[in-house]
Amino acid sequence: SSFLHTLWSFNLYAEHPAVYGGPSGSYFGYSVDFYQASTDSNTISVLVGAPKANTSQPGIVEAGAVYYCPWSGPPDSCRQIPFDNSNNRMMKVNGTREPVEFKSHQWFGASVRTHKGKVVACAPLYHWRTVKLSADKEPVGTCYVAVQNFSAYAEYSPCRTNDPDPEGQGFCQAGFSVDFTKEGRLVVGGPGSFYWQGQVMTAGIAEILNGYSLKAMLRQVPGEKHTRAAEDTHDDSYLGYSVAVGEFTGDSEQELIAGVPRGAQNFGYVAMINSTNLTFIQNFTGEQMASYFGYAVAVTDLNGDGTDDVLVGAPLYMEREMESKPREVGRVYLYLQMAPLTFSKPVALTGTHTFGRFGTAIAPLGDVNQDGYNGMLRVKECREWK
Repeated sequence: SSFLHTLWSFNLYAEHPAVYGGPSGSYFGYSVDFYQASTDSNTISVLVGAPKANTSQPGIVEAGAVYYCPWSGPPDSCRQIPFDNSNNRMMKVNGTREPVEFKSHQWFGASVRTHKGKVVACAPLYHWRTVKLSADKEPVGTCYVAVQNFSAYAEYSPCRTNDPDPEGQGFCQAGFSVDFTKEGRLVVGGPGSFYWQGQVMTAGIAEILNGYSLKAMLRQVPGEKHTRAAEDTHDDSYLGYSVAVGEFTGDSEQELIAGVPRGAQNFGYVAMINSTNLTFIQNFTGEQMASYFGYAVAVTDLNGDGTDDVLVGAPLYMEREMESKPREVGRVYLYLQMAPLTFSKPVALTGTHTFGRFGTAIAPLGDVNQDGYNGMLRVKECREWK
């Protein structure tokens, strides 16, 4: 089976769309972003994640890949970007060489994001062999950054640390979500840290690239910041399931927005986080238990007033026309910023198809029709299609 995705927005050049294809079964199109090599370049291309794609990495099965698709080229014009060509790194254990990492089925390309020529792509199911003697494999996740038109690469794995196991960062799945600040600083979500409390981390691209070595499995990036473990009442919350960036306090510093879809007694919430010290500022809370409020988040100035607004997806929201027969349709909430740290009551946009999972993904488009207002693109449906 495959998946049918219906996009809810107004159409541009609907008569002649650019169509790209990837390998069968690779989940080509799982993630996507536009790419511009430099700000003075008129060439726009599309980056497409295929987290189950096979690569040329020796001995690795379905490592996942990101494809570069020129705009607008033929369907077969996409090519794999060589973020990582190596096999599993090895180490000596009791006199024998054993892999220290496990790249097969790591879902590289599950997330991809660009910013002014910088690109990051992540593999949230990347495993490594912990520092303990017991040879546990833990899904810490990892990301790769590329700069200078894909001529320089470096790995960033903020949860591959000396803090393993579920109570630490062992099940972090870093790169489950990812974004950039306007200055180009990387923001990474790891929803599995600290007994699945979740975690948000930030680091500068220059610091990730400077001094990078393939041999350095454990590396603390200078200037890296990350949220820490909270009380155990926050276990199983999934902070960092989604991340976005915007300005909400009236100063020059942007704030981080992070989805926490199982927090607040499973009502879900979205946390606003200070980007300087990663302290929590305020929350937006879901209205229905188990709706997965915070599954997706996006930030854009939707009403053209010069301030950022927040959109939150709750794809498992149930509409209760009759109490005995609730319909799972999904819902998106729009919070308009009225003043610093002051928002309107949420405007709710509800899906129409049962099991459509409206709000699975939300992305700002910018002012695509030149009417002075930014648009947005939402995945309205993500249902199985036989």
